[in-house]
Amino acid sequence: MILAPEDCGCPIVEEGPSLVNSPVCSGNFLFMVLLQSYLWGRCSISTPCKRIESVEETEQEYDFIVVGAGSAGSIVAGRLSENTTYKVVLLEAGGPEPLGVRVPSFYRTFWDNPAVDWQIRTVPADYCLDQEGLGCKWPLGKGLGGTSQLNGMMYHRGHHADYTCDWVEAGAKGWSWDEIKPFMDLTEGNKQIGSLVDGKYHSDIGPLPIQTFRYQPLALYDLMDAINQTGLPLIKDMNNPNTPEGFVIAQAFNDNGQRYTTARAYLPPQSERPNLNIKLHAHVTKVLFRRKKAIGVEYVDENGNTKVVKARKEVILSAGALTSPKILMHSGVGPKETLEPLGIKVIEDLPVGKNLKNHCGATLYFILKKVKNTQVLDWSALTEYLLQNDGPMSSTGLTQLTGLLYSSYAKKELKQPDLQFFFNGFYAECSKTGAIGEPAIECPNSGYNVSANAVYLLPRSVGYMTINSTDPFEQAIYDPNFFSDPVDMEVIKEGLEYLRQIFNSELLQEQYEIELDPTYTEKCDKVAPAWSDDWKECMIRVHTDPQNHQLGTCAIGKVVDPELRVYNLKALRVCDAGSMPSQPTGNPQGAIMAVAERCAHFIKEAWQ
Repeated sequence: MILAPEDCGCPIVEEGPSLVNSPVCSGNFLFMVLLQSYLWGRCSISTPCKRIESVEETEQEYDFIVVGAGSAGSIVAGRLSENTTYKVVLLEAGGPEPLGVRVPSFYRTFWDNPAVDWQIRTVPADYCLDQEGLGCKWPLGKGLGGTSQLNGMMYHRGHHADYTCDWVEAGAKGWSWDEIKPFMDLTEGNKQIGSLVDGKYHSDIGPLPIQTFRYQPLALYDLMDAINQTGLPLIKDMNNPNTPEGFVIAQAFNDNGQRYTTARAYLPPQSERPNLNIKLHAHVTKVLFRRKKAIGVEYVDENGNTKVVKARKEVILSAGALTSPKILMHSGVGPKETLEPLGIKVIEDLPVGKNLKNHCGATLYFILKKVKNTQVLDWSALTEYLLQNDGPMSSTGLTQLTGLLYSSYAKKELKQPDLQFFFNGFYAECSKTGAIGEPAIECPNSGYNVSANAVYLLPRSVGYMTINSTDPFEQAIYDPNFFSDPVDMEVIKEGLEYLRQIFNSELLQEQYEIELDPTYTEKCDKVAPAWSDDWKECMIRVHTDPQNHQLGTCAIGKVVDPELRVYNLKALRVCDAGSMPSQPTGNPQGAIMAVAERCAHFIKEAWQ
């Protein structure tokens, strides 16, 4: 029977946050309860023999302490512990990876779940106005895999100019495209070299499986035909430097119909690598110093006990661009004008948190009037997934389609597109009953809801993050300073015009009868006529897409040197998106992983 649990050869330990009653599927629905139990019973999905177990207690001392088991930290700890003479501990504030994150269609399911998402908010400002004064939402992953549990899984390396021009000019000597490419190759395990993509621009040697999802909804191909009809290019590979511009079904971090986080790809169970200890629910609060040398960290465990662990060689912060700078400041490393008023002893005065950069855009919401609003997830989809790891549950619906285009402000000669587009809808993520055709809303005949985002990849506005308390459990202050440079607003308006062309195409209008969702345009319709300049600015400020690609808070050339060592301090590095001095023009996960691989390389070289 397909629904009976399989014998996996290892006990199945059901742990981590549940799929049931999630923010996107609110309610204790029997179908979702059954679905989760069937997923646990599939050995290829629950992989109980590869389960990562948290040590009960950390030892007093290790060679290396890695803080954060997210996109970067899992790679750093995994690579360092390959040398069995090194004793490595990986400290993670969150818990185990939820089983549900492995199913691609559930990629939004754990957003806003406090067990998996730190639920970060920016300071309220004149953007993200749809959040009613609460500030922009930034999903920030907590637990094994970090934000690689929550993202859309797209694999993009960025463009040559991102590194050879932008990073090097910002002070990242030795980080040109040619110098970072070998470390991108180390991460990528591409499954479609020769069949879809060119091996000149990809690698198949890395532990992270990369390929297109197995399933695409029919609406995605209609959308691509509409894009083609408007005269915009369609491409096969957005990592091919010869086709930097165009729309594409993206390759993503997945295999056998499942998401792969960096933790899943890089971290073996302790039985396979006893020199690597992983401690979950270990919230690191500060780095400990002896004069100018990092000698360990302090953390609070799941029972509220404060513990200390020492490092014989180095401490590596990989807690992410929003958390590593926070830990540094609570440790006395940061702007003295911030630390001294709080009574924090200044170890080193550095511009920690001063260079917060992020992609930014806007979201438009549409109704497909000719399509009934019914659930994509049903018994048929679940059966196909359990039997073949295929079907709607094995992909992210429309979200696997993306596009890169040039704005009028872009430098085309650099082959560095500065606009990216995302599409959202047709997710198999919720069902009350599993019945085919189950209504998603009370009036399913009113049309199906989709949305699209236009995002500026090289915004000129720069924000900051800081602390205003000595309590390490209090959220830091995050101010992205969106639209402080007026060019950013103008570029996003151009992006909205591209979306207007696509959704007003003859093909989509005939097949779907698409219109803007008046629920989301109501405020701006009172300001100015639809699609006017003032209306677009209003929509951008109300329905801001604040993206989740934060970086630069501990940037090379400002806080760390080109080998990611914190300036003027010993035995301390920052290896995560915070180290990156400027934005890659595309999804940043590929660049973050390359930074982590190179960080591990630097450390190994230093301690040979």
